[in-house]
Amino acid sequence: MLRDGGNAVDAAVASALASFTAEPLLTSAGGAGIMVIRLPGADPVSVDFFSPFPGAGGRPEQLDFHQIEVDFGSATQSFHVGRGSAAVPLMFDGLALAAERFGSLPLSRLAAPGIALAREGVVADALTARTFALLWPILRRDLACLAEIVEGQRSDRPLQVGELVRNTKLAATLEAFAATGRSPEPLRAGLIEEFGPARGGLITAADLDAAQATVTRPHQFRVGEWTVVSSPRLGGRLVGMISEQLSAGAIEVDDEAKEVLRQANASLAGHRARLALPSPEPRGSTTHISVVDGEGGAASVTLTAGEGCGHVVTGTGVHINNFLGEEDLNPAGFHLHRPTNALPTMIAPTIATHPSGRVVALGSGGSNRIRSAVATVLHGFARRGLSLPAAVEAPRVHGEDGAAWVELDSRRDSAAIHSRLSASFAQVHGFDRRDFFFGGVHVAALDEQGALEGHGDARRCGAVEHVD
Repeated sequence: MLRDGGNAVDAAVASALASFTAEPLLTSAGGAGIMVIRLPGADPVSVDFFSPFPGAGGRPEQLDFHQIEVDFGSATQSFHVGRGSAAVPLMFDGLALAAERFGSLPLSRLAAPGIALAREGVVADALTARTFALLWPILRRDLACLAEIVEGQRSDRPLQVGELVRNTKLAATLEAFAATGRSPEPLRAGLIEEFGPARGGLITAADLDAAQATVTRPHQFRVGEWTVVSSPRLGGRLVGMISEQLSAGAIEVDDEAKEVLRQANASLAGHRARLALPSPEPRGSTTHISVVDGEGGAASVTLTAGEGCGHVVTGTGVHINNFLGEEDLNPAGFHLHRPTNALPTMIAPTIATHPSGRVVALGSGGSNRIRSAVATVLHGFARRGLSLPAAVEAPRVHGEDGAAWVELDSRRDSAAIHSRLSASFAQVHGFDRRDFFFGGVHVAALDEQGALEGHGDARRCGAVEHVD
């Protein structure tokens, strides 16, 4: 897109549409997201296309809503799936709005790579294979869903590295979207018919008519000399709060264990602030895309569909989200929400600018670890002076009440770090290598000389594309 004369927003929208095939369980056209945009000569904005609660047109007599256990190896986690776990998807609405208001290329051009990938297929990498293995208990519930999102996939085992991810029905859906700039009618009709009260869901025509993507002001804060804008939702505000905590004290250069504890406590403060709110954020799988163009324009977009509800809208190739099945979203019990209210979210696409002219776009997947991952990388390059690759790949720590999770590889004294954390946290979970658990912060940047750079987090198989 950049070679065609497009800007950062064009590239971000095109990448998002391609991600539905490239990362089919981390995001979906049946999900939602937030994009933060900074274009030259304009104030930064946020395009908010996160899902609202459904149910405005009535509720089913019996919800299609089921608990699933997912085994992460060292722990298991409960998720809830089924048609009654689906919220209104706004993915197409948000990407169309971003392209129309802030892009420069026609939507048909932006959708072309995603259409080609869906039709021709993508070879599964290690990340894709791992997510299929983790979420196999969800995917095997409805083999018709599996058959659409990965055509030809065996039904007796998860997708393997090297196998082809192809979804020709999604290709046709993307073509319809590109032609109209709207969510395709078969998708809308299918949501009402297959995810409405008659099938145990909550999505009705009234919900689809009321839901819309919006342009808002992003949350703004400072880290040293850097001005930072992030999501106006909960996630962006907590990234700002953790960043302020990290900036408040001196960096413990000579005492690594003390510095790790300081970072864990900053993360813990964000966790407690989240719990103080009435509706904690949902956990889920996420995809992040960062783009900076040669003019200094930047777009940072995070996309999610939760774990997916286990069902597609038949014939569209679109796997629908399970946002209403996220346990953290419903501390008092499931489905106690008011229809059309906004769902809270932790995703935090972020852009940082420096008086020297440097621009950095960043963000992360990683559910409730997003806030600490993004804030830690910000702290790394903005206050510690690390290069972008060093800031991204530096070992991380995440703290919550009673527990801390810490990457111990490449530390000077892992035992001292474990001991220091154990004095403050009842449980300390040490990882002997960089891990998917801690998110994947992907960055793109323009330096003060006008040179472009980027870095993809190895924890989530991040990749960088440089365009001359």
